[in-house]
Amino acid sequence: MSNTIIETKDLRFSYTDAEGVAPIVLDGVNLNIEKGSFVAVLGHNGSGKSTMAKHLNAILQPSDGCIWIDGVSTSDEEMLWHIRSKVGMVFQNPDNQIVATTVEEDVAFGLENLGVEYEEMHKRVKEALIAVNMYDLRKRAPHLLSGGQKQRVAIAGILAMEPRCIIFDEPTAMLDPVGRREVMDTIIRLNKEKHITVIMITHHMDEVICASRVVVLNQGKVEMDASPREIFKNVEKLKELGLDAPQSVLLLHALKDAGFDVEANALTPEECAEEILACLKKREVQK
Repeated sequence: MSNTIIETKDLRFSYTDAEGVAPIVLDGVNLNIEKGSFVAVLGHNGSGKSTMAKHLNAILQPSDGCIWIDGVSTSDEEMLWHIRSKVGMVFQNPDNQIVATTVEEDVAFGLENLGVEYEEMHKRVKEALIAVNMYDLRKRAPHLLSGGQKQRVAIAGILAMEPRCIIFDEPTAMLDPVGRREVMDTIIRLNKEKHITVIMITHHMDEVICASRVVVLNQGKVEMDASPREIFKNVEKLKELGLDAPQSVLLLHALKDAGFDVEANALTPEECAEEILACLKKREVQK
């Protein structure tokens, strides 16, 4: 049995503007996404990130090439509901996905549209809210929630549909640091504990280090595809592409350029602190 949940082959897409011109947005993207993986997608504005995400949920159809979701082509119109039940999508503004007057009603909305029986719906809503740590607020009106809480409700609404993959299109872009942490903790937990495949588009580099794989898009093409540690070794390449690196990585690169004996491959603040401490101990011994 294949371990691939999403596959794109020679994916191309163009938007036609008012003058009839069709600039290329995606230009021959070939990707295989493994089940249960956590893939972060990076790229400067206009690189094709969000357009690709909409293809993976069959919101858009390729101008050329093919996409398969768990072996089913997204061009098969009769299978669109099946595809979208496999791959859910969470957008950056949670207010655009909240439609009901209470949290639990909002999570149940999609299930009601699918005609899920009441007992099963009640079970799924409860499980989804527990999974995102929002069950205690199930009777709360969504407009009284914080930004991070609203996004977690939006995630619960998708989770209740029991998808095998969730695409997050800059899910923390409109949140404060506390809300960002709440949402990222939820995403990481869903990936590790429920083995849900995660594809996350983000411009926050400290969120990228949570992924197992990073895909960098540039002008509609896959420019880089590796682990976070391998990607962030190439700070100069990232700068050329209009991208940054986590602060811990930038600090170690600056120290290395200044002559300090450090390995510039630490990703987290903890790893960075350990590397600096090891460097200071070596300098102390050499005195």
